[in-house]
Formats: sequence, structure tokens, C-alpha cells
Amino acid sequence: MIIPDLILPREIAPGRQPELSLLEKMLARAIHQMLPPLEIEVRLCELFGVIHPAPLRAAGDGLEVKGFDWMCADPVELQRQPAQVMVRPDVSCDPEEAVAFCEVLNAHFAADGISFYAPHPQRWYLRVVEVGEVTMPTLSSAAWGDAREMMPQGRDAVRWRALGNEVQMLLHGHALNQKRLVAGLPPISSLWLWGAGFAGEVSTMLDAAGGDEPLGAFARAAGFRRFDSLSDMLGSEASHGAWLATDLLPPLRQHDLYQWRENLLVMQHDLMQVIWQAFGTGNLRSLTLEVPTAEALHRFELKSCDRWKVWHRRQPLAAYSV
Repeated sequence: MIIPDLILPREIAPGRQPELSLLEKMLARAIHQMLPPLEIEVRLCELFGVIHPAPLRAAGDGLEVKGFDWMCADPVELQRQPAQVMVRPDVSCDPEEAVAFCEVLNAHFAADGISFYAPHPQRWYLRVVEVGEVTMPTLSSAAWGDAREMMPQGRDAVRWRALGNEVQMLLHGHALNQKRLVAGLPPISSLWLWGAGFAGEVSTMLDAAGGDEPLGAFARAAGFRRFDSLSDMLGSEASHGAWLATDLLPPLRQHDLYQWRENLLVMQHDLMQVIWQAFGTGNLRSLTLEVPTAEALHRFELKSCDRWKVWHRRQPLAAYSV
């Protein structure tokens, strides 16, 4: 199970919260390791034995990815503020609108050998013969941050920075965005390019997955079952499952600690209670909980027999903060 930002930086981490007693008890009885920081998507790629997330996610969304390089090209709004250009993710649009935007982009970039696809309204892709040498921050790490501080890097970064600027100029003021503004919708003012590379062969021990994207798309690409319910996954015949829960990411990125806490309480009920009960029924024998943060990757290993380690006194989440 992967829960990004479950553990907050020390300067903002809350003290003991009685409502989180189950979560604190589970963490106290687990073996805790602190590893170097790792982005969510990089960790997911490790689980699936691939290097680049974009082609794997694209394959999960139904695209034929062999023979080309791919990038995730997710629609965002760039909100210009006095001190920053904030990246607003998850800009919603309907499927027909997403296809229409891609038609505009394809008409403009056809001579450059670049094609855009929108198999899902919020998950778009760029296809090119060769990406080159470039690294790009993932959208999950860039969300609600300053776009100017997260530009592509590497030998071929200038090419992709220029393309990003060209996309912004093309979309700014376009009739499709004018229509959105009239309807009271945020404009799709840019595409966030990330996860670039070629398709690799999937190699994984997993046989089930659930929770949030991109894990669901990765599971579809690997050809195994994706579950909407953690209870259903734990009650299935699957032997090695993965679950991604990202509900703590948006409020933390927006500095809304109240909503972060509310989402955490829901998560304890919907996930931790289900896991604890599954240990009791025998549907779950062991759990690896990974918590990616900006400071470290926390890994908690918990077995069903560890439930009885009552001498391990629970601690507030702040005790694990860096």
C-alpha cells in the first residue's frame, strides 16, 4: 500500500490525535525503515519492472505504444499570481472536448512528427519518435507549485521547453478555451509533460491492484484485475496486491491542514480498519505500507502476528517526521 504524505514535515506535523489510534497502533507495531526520497511514479515503475511511466500508463489507457517514445501530456491550468505561476492539476473536461483540443494540437505540430492523444479526458499523451535526453517533474510533484521552478532539465530540455511555450501560446485565447471561460470553467492553458520514454516489458509479482491512478492504468497495461474496493481485493484469490491512496496529496499541496486531517480520518476508516479486520480473518498475512514524502520514503512492514505486540506503545504521526 502506498499513501503519499501520510507523514508530514516536522514543522507542521500535528501532535497526538485520539481519533487516529488505530493507525498509530498499526505503525507502532510495524518495522519502520527510512529510505531516500522517491517519487510515487518512480516507485510504481519499480513495482512493474519498467523505467518510464508514460508508455505504461498510455498502454493501460488503450493506446498502442510500441515503436515510439511517449510523454504524459496532462491538461493543466497555469494560474499567474504575483509571486508564482501555479500549476493547477485535474482540470476537468469531457471526452469530446479533450479530443477537440488534441485535434488542434495535432494540426499545429504535424510537421514536427508529434502526435497528441486523449484516451481519457484528464490523461493525455504525446507521441514522438525520440524524446532525447530530458528529465521532467511529474505532475503529482508539480501540482499547486510554481511552474517556473519545475522546468525540463537535460541536454534536450530546450526543445521541450520551447514546445511547452508553443503549446501555451496555441491554447491561450483559443476558441475552445473561450467557450470554457464563458461556461465558467477554468481554461486548459497548458499541458504538463512528464514520464517520458519508451515502452518496456512488464515484470511484476503483483496480480491485483486498486485505488487511484496511475496504478489503475498500470494494472490494466499489465493485464491483471483492478479493484474498486479494498475489501474486495483482500477477499479475492489474489496473492500480491497493491493499493495507491492519494487523497492526502491535494490538501497538503494547497496548505490546507484541516482538509488533510479530514481526509486522513476517512482513510483510517476506509483503509486501515479494513486491513486490521483482514488480519483478523486471515485474508491478509502481511502489509508493506510505503509513505513517500519530500524528505524520505517511509516503509512500514506489518505481519498479522504483529497485532499482538501490545507492548509497542503507539506514537503520534509526528514521531516519524523528519
